Amino acid sequence: MKFHGVRIFQLNIGNFKKGAAMTIPEIGIFVGKGMQHDTELLRHEFGHILQHRKWGFWFFWHYIVSASLKSARNQKRKNAPHMHTWTEWSANWLAYQYFDKPIDWNFRRFPIAPAGESRISKPKFSASNQIFIEEWLEA
Repeated sequence: MKFHGVRIFQLNIGNFKKGAAMTIPEIGIFVGKGMQHDTELLRHEFGHILQHRKWGFWFFWHYIVSASLKSARNQKRKNAPHMHTWTEWSANWLAYQYFDKPIDWNFRRFPIAPAGESRISKPKFSASNQIFIEEWLEA
């Protein structure tokens, strides 16, 4: 199965049993059993493919993967919402633009903007979310 040319792999182990998903650019999107038909989730994961295309291999693996994995871990430990991390809302923003701003986008589940200015909502290399949006997302 493919989603916009990207292979979808179904896993039934560990956190994938609980709805986790993961993207490895140039390989595919990995989802839990039954999640391969969750269009909302696939759009979000495709947003990570778009991050890789926009910012390249090094940026993706150095900044995005590390921040995203840390956020996913912290969501359970510290009750910090993973989707409010800059890596996640920016993937959503890119996907939202790519898919031509679909009217059925689930903004609550997959926000396309930061909920506010915080240490998790903006990248360490940017002074603010607004600067990140203007210089990195819209560029």
